[in-house]
Amino acid sequence: MAFSLSGLFHSSTSDTKMVSSAGRGAEQTSAGRERADVQARSLPPGKTVSGEVIAREGDEIQIRVSRDTVISARMEKDIPTSMGQRITFQVQSNASGVIALRPLFQNMAQENTALRALTQAGIEINGKSMQMVFSMMQEGMSINKNSLQEMYRQVAGAADADIPAIVQMNRLQIPVTPENLQQFTAYKNYEHQLLASFAEVAQEIPGAAADVFAAGGLQEGVAFIDKLLTIFGSGENAETAAGTTAQAPQDGMPATGDTATGTAGQTGEAGKETAGKTLIMDAALQGDSGIAGDGRDVTLPGAVTADGKTAVGEAGQTQPGEDAIPVSDREHLAQLVKQAGGSPETAAQIINGEMGKDALYRAVQELVRQADSPARQTAVRELFLSKGFQKVLSGKIENQWTLTGPADVGKKEVEKLYERLNEQTRALTRALSDSLKADSPLFKSVRNIRENVDFMNQLNQMYSYVQLPMKWRGENAHGDLYVYTNKKNLAKKDGNVSAFLHLDMEHLGMVDVYVAMERGRISTNFYLADEKSLDLLEQNIDTLTKRLTEKGYQADAKLMLKEETGNVMEEIIRADKNISVISQLSFDVRA
Repeated sequence: MAFSLSGLFHSSTSDTKMVSSAGRGAEQTSAGRERADVQARSLPPGKTVSGEVIAREGDEIQIRVSRDTVISARMEKDIPTSMGQRITFQVQSNASGVIALRPLFQNMAQENTALRALTQAGIEINGKSMQMVFSMMQEGMSINKNSLQEMYRQVAGAADADIPAIVQMNRLQIPVTPENLQQFTAYKNYEHQLLASFAEVAQEIPGAAADVFAAGGLQEGVAFIDKLLTIFGSGENAETAAGTTAQAPQDGMPATGDTATGTAGQTGEAGKETAGKTLIMDAALQGDSGIAGDGRDVTLPGAVTADGKTAVGEAGQTQPGEDAIPVSDREHLAQLVKQAGGSPETAAQIINGEMGKDALYRAVQELVRQADSPARQTAVRELFLSKGFQKVLSGKIENQWTLTGPADVGKKEVEKLYERLNEQTRALTRALSDSLKADSPLFKSVRNIRENVDFMNQLNQMYSYVQLPMKWRGENAHGDLYVYTNKKNLAKKDGNVSAFLHLDMEHLGMVDVYVAMERGRISTNFYLADEKSLDLLEQNIDTLTKRLTEKGYQADAKLMLKEETGNVMEEIIRADKNISVISQLSFDVRA
């Protein structure tokens, strides 16, 4: 049964560097080669292409996708093909001038089944609908009339969306919204780390403040930086700082964790009920009494720093000099503080190194509040926008939004982190909405953080997962913790649990840890990016097993190299295809 290929391809405005290995057949016209090149550039991984096999040599294959368009590609698998055979392929990769394909189905009977299902459902057969039904079959979903029609309504309503992603979100029971789809794609592409968004916020604050001063004048600019400093200042309520109360968010921002208990009971301006959301840690770090609920605490596997020392009990403490103002910044900062109205004694303390970053932050905060003349306001602007003070502010943001080591990676500590993150980003949103346009870089970065956390909350309605943004011994480290269990299908209560932990550290690189516990025995498999990291961990792995043994567990660990980067979303997708529910209990990662 034939079907139309019109709409299977579309021109792309993507700025990626994907290029086509254009068709080499003599019969392909110049226009056909140009069209093939454009079409091939628009084929990201996951897309499908159907056509007739017209040539093959080894793993190189040529596919005619229309009368005068031929695409050359490399076959990912050694699947027998014959000339004239029509096959649907899925793009595995498209980079460095080479398209890699694999057959979507190894037998044409499955493709015919897909065509019949679409016909019976009354859905037009085109590239979009074919890709949809192929994706549903790959995910093991039903392709009856009702499910196909419901899925196609979602697919048709998303113009250039990733169809396999929409299908996977449906199977994972994640609401398909533009915001969730964007976050889901970011998670799959490993572009989801909160740490990166935190850094963007810190980098974009000076530009945003300069814009407010330029557009609104000195008085409005000073009021704006006063709000920013109060939001990130210690011991003050961020909502009060923004001049608001805890109302429903505006400007399309998600109502994530709007109460201190982790539930959002408010109704948004658009009338969408947000009740029932829970803080992400309720799932991923449920219970304070240990991994098996037996009262024993467990050290987080992988808590080894780049210098080979265990971070437990040490990384959570402030290291000497962390609060000190760099010598290179002291003189300039002291001069700016004096110009803004600071006392000679304060300036002397800065120069002599007697004033730390936190004390300087509070001093600048007070100067901002006392800036009641144009001269003082101008000086305050220069002080706030100086590189020296921006380092202090960036450090303050980092401390507010990251965990300081394994000693802080417990349920209560992580809950507090996300409550603080939610409160401060909500206050930032309100402050920015009063002074900046919604398309400003800072506004977008704050919105992305809130949508990321909101996506985690929705993901945790079904799956136990949490991001762990950390700073250990001055080193930034990203963590993904996923517990292999589906909340809505909990059945076994045999004390067993398994988890996947991905760490991304500045010096050790990427580390994947698979943890399994069965009746008091803990097995950990470490996958590291290179030999150097593997050797370092080998020298310190006894520390981990010893600590676990002291807590009453039998422990063993294996170390090996891993070529591919770990991806938590791939783990969730793969695990859920054939769920084996292990335990209702979650993972306590406190040291």
